[in-house]
Amino acid sequence: MTILAWQRGGAARGPAVALLHDWGADGVVWQGSGWIPALERAGLVAYVPDLPGHGESADVLIPPDAEPAAWTSAAILTDLDRLGVEDFTAVGHINGCIVASHLAVRAPQRVRRVVLIGCDDRPLIPRAQDVAAALRDPTAALWDPEASAAVAQARRDRRHHLPTLAQWAQQGAWPAAPRLGALRTPVMLAVGRDDPRRERAPRLAALFHDGHLVTVPGDQETAVMAKELIQTAIRFVRGSEPPA
Repeated sequence: MTILAWQRGGAARGPAVALLHDWGADGVVWQGSGWIPALERAGLVAYVPDLPGHGESADVLIPPDAEPAAWTSAAILTDLDRLGVEDFTAVGHINGCIVASHLAVRAPQRVRRVVLIGCDDRPLIPRAQDVAAALRDPTAALWDPEASAAVAQARRDRRHHLPTLAQWAQQGAWPAAPRLGALRTPVMLAVGRDDPRRERAPRLAALFHDGHLVTVPGDQETAVMAKELIQTAIRFVRGSEPPA
């Protein structure tokens, strides 16, 4: 039995790709993104977890003293062992990027390549302390529009365990920059042309020894569905370098 809830899609057999969803979502979002059929056509197998506290993994609680993405990366590796997956590519969307990076740091011998979509070097949940307080206390007042939108996103799915999502908001963090820089894993960072994080994305790409930045159509939410991105990512997974 696995720790997290998983879905499997794409080809029946082939190289594995772990698709990691954003905070406040679940693995189902990948089904309508165009990724699963594209991976299947390319002969790649998708493994899609619901992250702790989210969706069908709502009952998976992160220890209070644990950094959520690091703890989750360990759980994912344990689950992939149980699913018979040895090496794989990690693909993260927005906050899923942090989990993908922790996977690469924790198991560089298993993570062949990394694709990060819609992120930069900053924390990815706006006004995280206010968001966490509102998720723990439904009577808390929120005046910041971005924080209000984040709370509404988290509350939209009644399966989510809101205290765990609050923990993600407060404690979620990138691996230390020296650990990212020590990786020799090829990394592709993709941002949408209309994504406000596009300006700072080069700072994140520069942290990696072998980081490549690509720009695709869309904004932070929609770029993940761009056919141009999906095809470029598949070629990257297969061993090609992204366009400069």
